[in-house]
Amino acid sequence: MEFSYFTRKSDLSGLEGREFDVLVVGGGIVGAGIANILAANNLKVILVDKGDFASGTSSNSSKLIHGGLRYLAQGHFILTRQLLKERNYLMEHLDFVKGMNFDVLIDDSSWSKTSIYFGLILYNLLGGKLALPHFRKDGYSYDGFRGRFTYEDASTDDAVLVIHNIVSSVLQGGTAINYLEATSFEKKDDLIETTLVDGFENGTYKVKSRMIVNAAGPWVNSSYSQYTSKKIDNFRLSKGSHLILKGDKFNMDHAAAFRSHIDRRQMFIIPKGEVVIVGTTDRFVDSPSSSQMDEDEKKYILDSLRKIYPSIDESDVIGSYSGIRPLYGSGDDPGSVTRNFHIDMTDKMLTVMGVKITDYRRASRSISKHIGFILKRRLNTEGLPKILYRRDETDPLDSALRKECALTVDDVIRRRLGYYYSTVDQGKSRIETIERRISDFKAQERKRP
Repeated sequence: MEFSYFTRKSDLSGLEGREFDVLVVGGGIVGAGIANILAANNLKVILVDKGDFASGTSSNSSKLIHGGLRYLAQGHFILTRQLLKERNYLMEHLDFVKGMNFDVLIDDSSWSKTSIYFGLILYNLLGGKLALPHFRKDGYSYDGFRGRFTYEDASTDDAVLVIHNIVSSVLQGGTAINYLEATSFEKKDDLIETTLVDGFENGTYKVKSRMIVNAAGPWVNSSYSQYTSKKIDNFRLSKGSHLILKGDKFNMDHAAAFRSHIDRRQMFIIPKGEVVIVGTTDRFVDSPSSSQMDEDEKKYILDSLRKIYPSIDESDVIGSYSGIRPLYGSGDDPGSVTRNFHIDMTDKMLTVMGVKITDYRRASRSISKHIGFILKRRLNTEGLPKILYRRDETDPLDSALRKECALTVDDVIRRRLGYYYSTVDQGKSRIETIERRISDFKAQERKRP
């Protein structure tokens, strides 16, 4: 089945006046997971995103699938267990979620050796296995280093996980359209009429739905205020920034987890292809548009990293990215705000906040049950969402264009094939080829019936 520039045009041509059971606003991980479940239950569902799918927080995470040692240290045992259960499922069922060994570094800024030892035993037990951590003193030689423990979590390409869910929803009869913004909502009897504006080739459309799922991530207050003329109390935005560095100075067999000597915040050093990703920060911001790394954040990450790798300097930095986490809760410290998800139901709009990528399946099931209750439909959520799509890796660029609705070079480099986050030139050497393939693909329009 095709899901491309051409099917997008076809979907738009028949969109005006259509009625759906559910309109999902936001093509990040939670919107994608919900759409996948709803389509599996034969609901008429449409998902829209004002940008490309996964173009917000869901392509700008640390790209880890994990239970969160930090959450365990904060006493969130149930949350950690739930996250580890989801981690195990994703590792078992998806070939692009891969196990990764992490070294927990013991130094003068870390938790104590004893605390980490027993913490890792508990972490492994919550993850379903009894494994005693082994302490080693090799591998690092920076000032203050005392040794390391090794444990396993997982990593993925976060955007690819989103895309696979969206394509799976389309394979089951759902509709998904990128670069289509929901700009207004109006109640029409028992339905909601939504105005949708095409940001790629222009055009305005009106559709009706029985309810709205507001899964717009950092932008949920925008959709919420359009619908209610109010804003959600206790909705907070936390910015997490990462540096991408050349990998040649690191020579790492494992990823590393450490606490910054500056403020003792947990950070990660993650090998990825030709590069290494280091992050992340955690600070409140006022707007979703605050998504560029600032100089203070860059300095914080580099200074924290230099404790371990003193020879690193700014010439090793090849790029950066920032994700805005949509959180719900109170407190002056972003780290103290719960990482569990929150659901708000106002009239016919269900708004969801705070879903972690590791937890997207559990969150999607819970939200889908709410949707079924509201629509008076008994929905099956057991074992869902499932990934029904598998990319043909013989020509991944063809798959991105023909099967995954990539429309631009940026869609390919950042969110389908991930070159921006894994190659030293961040995909620049591939731009000409991608541009030509996109042009050749669109030129097929003349030959189509």
